Amino acid sequence: MKGGELQSEEVGSEGEEGLAEIGVYASSRKAHEAGLAVLAAGHHYRVDRKRGHYVLVVPGEHRDLLRREVEIAEIRNRFWPPPSLELPSRSISKFPTAVAVSLLCLIFYLQQEFRVLTDLGMNSVQAVAAGQWWRLVTAISLHADIGHLAGNLLGFVVFAYLSCRYMGNGLAWLSILFSAALSNLTNVYMHWGEVYQSLGASTAVFAALGLLTGFPIGSYFRSREPILSRDWLIPFVGGCFLFAWMGGGEYPTDVGGHLWSFFYGLISAVLIASTAFYTKLNHSHQSAGLFAAGLVVLVCWILALGSGQPP
Repeated sequence: MKGGELQSEEVGSEGEEGLAEIGVYASSRKAHEAGLAVLAAGHHYRVDRKRGHYVLVVPGEHRDLLRREVEIAEIRNRFWPPPSLELPSRSISKFPTAVAVSLLCLIFYLQQEFRVLTDLGMNSVQAVAAGQWWRLVTAISLHADIGHLAGNLLGFVVFAYLSCRYMGNGLAWLSILFSAALSNLTNVYMHWGEVYQSLGASTAVFAALGLLTGFPIGSYFRSREPILSRDWLIPFVGGCFLFAWMGGGEYPTDVGGHLWSFFYGLISAVLIASTAFYTKLNHSHQSAGLFAAGLVVLVCWILALGSGQPP
C-alpha cells in the first residue's frame, strides 16, 4: 500500500467480491488523480491495468458515492492547471531584423558624410506643419551620435526580433513603423506652436517593447479558457519596468516620444492578439507586409531628398 492506494497489473476487478470499477483512464497518472477524490471521501482505491488502460477500483458498497465524487472533482478541475501561453512561432528568420540594423548603420554613416540628411529628415513641428509629413518616418532612421545609435541597435536586436516571433516579420515591422510614426505625430501636436525637433530609432525600439508587453495581454483577452496570470502579468510588469529604466532620462532624451511609442505599440499588440489577426496571415502576407514597411521608408526618404532645404 502507498498513500492509501493498492496497485495491481492485469487484474480484472469488476465482479471481484467487494470491489467495483468506477473509471477507465488512458494513463496511470490520470487514474491516480481521480483516486485523490476517493481518498478525500475517506476511502481507499486501487488502479488496475486492463487491456492497455488504467481502471480505478473502489469498495463496491460505495461505488455510486465515489463515482459521483470523482465526477465532481473532474468538473472542478477541468480548467486546472490553466494552459500556458506559448510563442506562436518558435523560430523565424532573423534576416529582416539584420537588414533593419544594417540600414540604420548605413544611414548613420551617410549622416556623417552629408550633414544635410539630418536637416531634411528629422521630425520638426515647423516642417510637419508645412506639409512635410514624411519626417514622421525618416526621423526614425536618424541618430545624433554613435552612442545613440548603439543603444537603439541593441533594442532592435532584442525587442524587434522577439516581436517578430510573436506576430511574424511583416506584421511586426509594420506595427513598429506605424506606432513609431504615430508617436512622432503625437509629439508634434503636443508641441504645436513651439520649436520642437526630434530624431532617433528609440521611438521604434519602445514601440517594439510595447508590442512585446501587449501581446500576452491580448492573448489573455482572446482565450476562451483561463490562462495563468503570470503569462500576461509578468510581461506587462516587466515591460513597464524596462520602459521606466530605459525610456526615462534628462534633456535631450525624448521621454514623451518613448512613452507614446510604448503606448501605441502596446495597444496595437492587444488588438492584434485579441482578434488573432496574426493567425490569418500566411507567409505571402507576411512578406507583403515586410515589403510595404520597407517601401514606406524608401518613399519617405525620396520625398525628403526631393524637398530641398527645410522650412
